[in-house]
Amino acid sequence: MHPLAEKVSELARKTNLFPGTSQIVFAVSGGIDSMVLLDVLTQPGLSLRDRLVVAHFNHQLRGKESDADAEFVEKVASACGLPYELGSGDTRALADKSGEGLEAAARDLRHSFFARLAKRLGATAIAFAHHADDQVETFFLRLTRGAGSRGLAGMAMKSPSPLAPGVTLARPMLKIRRSEIETYASETGVEFREDKSNADTRFLRNKIRHNLLPFLIEQFGASLYRQVAKAMELAGDDADCIDALAAGWLGQAEGEFETLPVAVQRQVVQRQLFALEVEPSFDLVEALRSRLGQAVEVAPGKRLQRSESGAIGWAKSWVEPVFSVMCHDVELLDQAGEIEFGRQILSWERTLGGLAKWRELGQAEHREVLDAGALGQAITLRHWQPGDRFQPIGQAGSAKLQDLFVNQKVPREERHQRIVGEAADGRLFWVQGLRIAEPFKVTKTTRELFILRFG
Repeated sequence: MHPLAEKVSELARKTNLFPGTSQIVFAVSGGIDSMVLLDVLTQPGLSLRDRLVVAHFNHQLRGKESDADAEFVEKVASACGLPYELGSGDTRALADKSGEGLEAAARDLRHSFFARLAKRLGATAIAFAHHADDQVETFFLRLTRGAGSRGLAGMAMKSPSPLAPGVTLARPMLKIRRSEIETYASETGVEFREDKSNADTRFLRNKIRHNLLPFLIEQFGASLYRQVAKAMELAGDDADCIDALAAGWLGQAEGEFETLPVAVQRQVVQRQLFALEVEPSFDLVEALRSRLGQAVEVAPGKRLQRSESGAIGWAKSWVEPVFSVMCHDVELLDQAGEIEFGRQILSWERTLGGLAKWRELGQAEHREVLDAGALGQAITLRHWQPGDRFQPIGQAGSAKLQDLFVNQKVPREERHQRIVGEAADGRLFWVQGLRIAEPFKVTKTTRELFILRFG
């Protein structure tokens, strides 16, 4: 048996990844990682072949290439004598609707498909081909998004499915490096498909893989992977401890919420948000944790508040919200798009041009023209939050957005409904009803325009 296959077999045995005799749904993309793992799992030494169901999800993002991936995986499954299941979904449409971005929408769609399939087949495990390099990429990906210790802990080799009770998510190659997988494929002749989008550094994970990590390794050496793995393990242990303390407090509710350590307060709030099926974003957790009895809007007409005892519940409709945590992330990978947010339809487009093109477009109601390069590859649409600062065009410095609203005589109840545009670097580039921000105006160095239409 090949050394990599022996390592996977030993890890699976030690962690009891695939107990029992029920079927195993194996997520196969057709790329090198999943094709190598498929070759490993079908070897006689693991005694898993008869339980495997090959499952492929077509994200409908690359046209004929996506269809070719599905056909390739089906062909390999047939050659192996394994059952094959195909799912598909319009990833771009979901991303536009949810505002989560293409990567998040793709993940949600395929995981939902695998979970539904596992339930239908009575499978107790869903296997994925994530490996050690994926873990390190995930660490930096979540670090850039402000994740806490639980997020920085990364993926577990064995974890319960959040979508399918009683089903385990298994990752047999989580301790295997990408270089080992490439060596295996080369030495054994495993065929696989190349996904060209994996080289597109407009996606954050690819930017981390191809730009950030090579730079860090050049500066600090290949031991970076080992050190990050240690940090992830420590973060996971810390998260387990904090979660246990939060669970214990919720079970007994002894003492005042405000006397708890801040980390435990956050986890107490998060646990309750999960129970209410509300996404526990950092802003929402902090708003509820730090504001006693004040309502926070999480969706149109839906507001949460925290009581003195620490209980999180739905607020009455007449309670005025402090602010809204609703947001919509927009990836600017295409040349144009349309977004529905805050009960409004907004559209955008990118077009080549600078000052001359800007002058040609002229002024128009319900439209702003900005420097696309200054915005970055993604923007966020949201509502005003306490502490926001904004620098209107022509103004030397920034000011609190609250003060600008007061100066403009914007009614208090209307301030929470105004849409705010946040650039990739966190600066505000647009506030509905105010002028655009100074750093994002079109200048003589502008090469591409971003046109935003609203209202």
